Amino acid sequence: MTEQAKKLDQALLEGLARRGFRLDFGDDGAGWQFKYLTRGGGYYFNVGCSDLIVKGEVDLIQFPDIAEFVADGARLRNGNVLKADLIVLATGYKGQEALVQKLFGEAVAARVGPIWGFGDGQELRNMFVRTPQPGLWFIAGSFAQCRIYSKYLALQIKASEEAL
Repeated sequence: MTEQAKKLDQALLEGLARRGFRLDFGDDGAGWQFKYLTRGGGYYFNVGCSDLIVKGEVDLIQFPDIAEFVADGARLRNGNVLKADLIVLATGYKGQEALVQKLFGEAVAARVGPIWGFGDGQELRNMFVRTPQPGLWFIAGSFAQCRIYSKYLALQIKASEEAL
């Protein structure tokens, strides 16, 4: 399916690549679906910005090209200043276990373990289920997914709290 999608989006993908957008088709070319299931992120769906990048209406600069941020934009390593009213930093992605460690400490992070990816029985680890840390639950995904699955998660939490 990923190869078919690449063919359907060929013109867009070629345009993005020409503008310096780094394309990534997942581990072994498996596509976004496997990224979603293994880490819950690392992909992007075009909702219009890709078209603007291709048209040159939105600039794209890679971090290694930036020397520093200045009051009116970004100073590039070549000395030029790219003036900007807004700079969006797409800084990468760390798994939720990094946030657990930051917020609750190493002991809780070790108790919870990995989040996302496949665990026993090929189920998502610590996602949409009770974690080994009492009272700590995780839900993730797009707004639509969270809206749908929050009802089921809420029922699990209620059943847990009421010892059902």
